[in-house]
Amino acid sequence: MLEKEIILKEETKKEIASTIEWSKYAAYISIFGIAIGLLQIIVGLIKGNASIFASLISFLISSAISLVMSINLLNYSKLMDSGLNNHSSSDLSQALHHLKTYFTIMGVLFIIAISLVFLGLIISIIAFAIS
Repeated sequence: MLEKEIILKEETKKEIASTIEWSKYAAYISIFGIAIGLLQIIVGLIKGNASIFASLISFLISSAISLVMSINLLNYSKLMDSGLNNHSSSDLSQALHHLKTYFTIMGVLFIIAISLVFLGLIISIIAFAIS
C-alpha cells in the first residue's frame, strides 16, 4: 500500500523539530537521573545503610517507570525525525503513538499523586478531629 505524502508548512516542521530536540533532552535527563539514583543506591550499600532495602525497592519502581517513559520519548523523537525527513506517514503515526503512551503514563501518575494527596489530607483531618 502506498503512503500518502505528508505536506507540512515550514513553520510546522520547525515546531516539530523543536519537540524532537526537547523530547531527546527530557529523555536523556531522565536517564541521567536514573544513573544518579543507582549511584546513590551503590553508595548506600557500601556504607551499610540500614534502610537500603526500602530505598532499593523504591528506586527499582521509579526507575522502571522513568525508563519506559524515556524510551517512549526517544522513540517519538527518532520516528518523528524519520517521518519528517522521509515524508513517511507511518513513522509519524508511530511517533505520535509513543508520545500518546508517554502522556498516558504521565496522566495516570498525576491522578495517583493527586489521589494520594487527598488521601493524606483526609487522614490528617481525621487525626486532627480525633485528637
